[in-house]
Amino acid sequence: MRHLTISGRLDLRHVLVDSDCGVDDALALAFLVGSTDVELVGVTSTWGNCTAEEAAANARYVLDTVDANHIPVTSGSHPHTSWRRGDAHGPDGLGGTEAPRPRWAGPTNAVESIVRFARDHAGEGELLCIGPLTNLSAALTREPRLPKMLKRVVIMGGHGASDSEWLRQVGDTNTRHDPVASQHVASSELPALWIGIDVTRTVLLANEDFGGGAPGRILRRVHQDYGVSRGAAYGYDPQECWRVPAHDGVTASCLVDAAAAGLATESGRLSVVDGSDSGPVLKVVGPGPHQIATGIDGAAVRTMLRRGTQ
Repeated sequence: MRHLTISGRLDLRHVLVDSDCGVDDALALAFLVGSTDVELVGVTSTWGNCTAEEAAANARYVLDTVDANHIPVTSGSHPHTSWRRGDAHGPDGLGGTEAPRPRWAGPTNAVESIVRFARDHAGEGELLCIGPLTNLSAALTREPRLPKMLKRVVIMGGHGASDSEWLRQVGDTNTRHDPVASQHVASSELPALWIGIDVTRTVLLANEDFGGGAPGRILRRVHQDYGVSRGAAYGYDPQECWRVPAHDGVTASCLVDAAAAGLATESGRLSVVDGSDSGPVLKVVGPGPHQIATGIDGAAVRTMLRRGTQ
């Protein structure tokens, strides 16, 4: 059964995003709203770059900025007791550049929202996970039929087959925050496509990639602050020209149009290992049922993402 979308089109793909809405998450949301081939039907929040409540408020702010206040946002999981806020995404997930968002007072049943989305769009719904996998793991436990209900799950996480010194030092934050959830999802029969940090880090956005409209100005502010703070980690001098890795935006572009993004994949199985100076990482360990990104066309993806930065 085809569901009528908010726009009234029957041919749009239905997408739900699970996000710890930080800097690159904000770009991914703006990009999806501007994409003509998918319908962003909702956002659930998790913890990682900030708390789940802060992530929900950030997502609401981004969606309102791009005139998508009709899209519902639901907050989710609380941070593990071992979680400590990092400094990369600032004190609030958006670099501390925007006016404080109101304390989240909206719905808080993210896991149920994921399960309901899968049921309502059985066989057609696509889930984009761009944060720690706490919510998805819990949804799998609540609804064991989830792998049969979702058409596709695209996940920003893992390292693919790469094993560079940079990856050993930096690690994959989404996996590191909740390695148990990552292993649960990696061991599942979900129709998963993993876009690892070894692939997403190849696309760096700069000042000229952001437009002059209100969304572009806001996205430029939060990205510039992040870019300046991460210069040393990504090997450039932020005093000369800041650059920003578009991890979650790259993952969103692969969901929207894998062919246009030049996505190359291999099948495999991932497992959490102690392979990083920063903690546990998710790496390819052999053949398996999931798809793992091995490369993209960085220039093409950068062009795609500019649609969401104007």
